[in-house]
Amino acid sequence: MKKAMALAAILSLVALSAGGALAGEQATANLDVKLAVKGMTCSGCAKSVQAALEKVPGVTKAEVLLDKNEADVTYDKDKTTPEALVKAVEKAGYKCSLQKDGKAGA
Repeated sequence: MKKAMALAAILSLVALSAGGALAGEQATANLDVKLAVKGMTCSGCAKSVQAALEKVPGVTKAEVLLDKNEADVTYDKDKTTPEALVKAVEKAGYKCSLQKDGKAGA
């Protein structure tokens, strides 16, 4: 389980590194947001949430923390919105909202 999550993290970093070679303006379009996710009870739930977030066009990184019931997401503000991220998690079957202290920002 941990090996799979580590592999996913490495693959995400490789993808980000490849994208980082593009124009500098792409980096400025990325924002981070923290989502509160309710209803996750196991690592399978966390994987489902992560997969749902990664399917959203513009998401460059999604890290789901089961023990904190949250997701940290980096996304391209020109391709998606925090509201779209919340909807993706809800469509996967979990309650989701923007964290009060995790407003969208650089």
